[in-house]
Amino acid sequence: MKNKLLLAGLILCAGIGLLSAKDLKVLMIGNSFSICVGNKLPQIVHSFPGHSLELTSAYIGGCPLDKHVGNIKAAEKDPKKGLYLVSIWNSAKLGKPETYKSNLIDLLKKQQYDIVTIQQSSMKSWDWKTYEPSAGELIAFVRKYQPKAEIVIQQTWSYRLDSPRFKKFGFDQTGMYERLRDSYGKLAAKYQLRVIPMGDAVQLFRKYTPVKFQPSTQKWEYPKLPSDAGDVVGSSFWRKEAKTGKMRLAFDAHHLNADGHYLQACLWFAFLYGEPAGKISWMPHGMKKNFAVLIRQCAQEALAGYRQVK
Repeated sequence: MKNKLLLAGLILCAGIGLLSAKDLKVLMIGNSFSICVGNKLPQIVHSFPGHSLELTSAYIGGCPLDKHVGNIKAAEKDPKKGLYLVSIWNSAKLGKPETYKSNLIDLLKKQQYDIVTIQQSSMKSWDWKTYEPSAGELIAFVRKYQPKAEIVIQQTWSYRLDSPRFKKFGFDQTGMYERLRDSYGKLAAKYQLRVIPMGDAVQLFRKYTPVKFQPSTQKWEYPKLPSDAGDVVGSSFWRKEAKTGKMRLAFDAHHLNADGHYLQACLWFAFLYGEPAGKISWMPHGMKKNFAVLIRQCAQEALAGYRQVK
């Protein structure tokens, strides 16, 4: 009798495990602030038995909401227009993603997605006036072709403090963050959509990291690079000038760096699968354990602290 009860218990536990497992298909309608999720999220999902992910990115660099809508309308008239670079990652077979060109209508018709994510371009993310009517039109298009999918917003992030764009904007890093957070919050409330609070996670890292980023003022000689430590946004690199062939030091103060990719992946995993970010054990090769713990803590605090509308 005891053996039968034990067997029944094991079967029940196995059944519960199967029920809690998630096989997700996610489509990202975005730009460079979304496609980077594919760098580390599949590896994290792969490290959790019972979970799987097919992650599809529809990418055009810097693409804002109004351009997404224009691309859909163009594709309705001519399928060869409004094309995106499509990248597909699968957590079951890690490696380079499958890539091809397609329009959004074909992607939305191709298969059933569980989640479709949208976001504003970073240049316009802080300005609520740029969201509508395009956001509403894009949401309507997605709901038309994917009525069963949940539409989710990825909250993007503010630039590194040395971004030259702040002079044009007329405010600093904190000002950008506060404005974009407010704009994404308005969008979420208007359409009752959940938010992946990536901008919050970035700000939390900037708050908690013991090393604070400081722009370099000294001259550097190739191949040495200034430190990018202290932020998950921004990186420095050498670029060969086309005319002279000389190497020139350049920097990107807008996109996530390798540490930022890990933060983004941890946050997305916790959001998508309902698992605490603290349960993640996979981390990039070479990353120190205490630093990975800090990254996961920022992801979890951002998610736990964000007041969702639904």
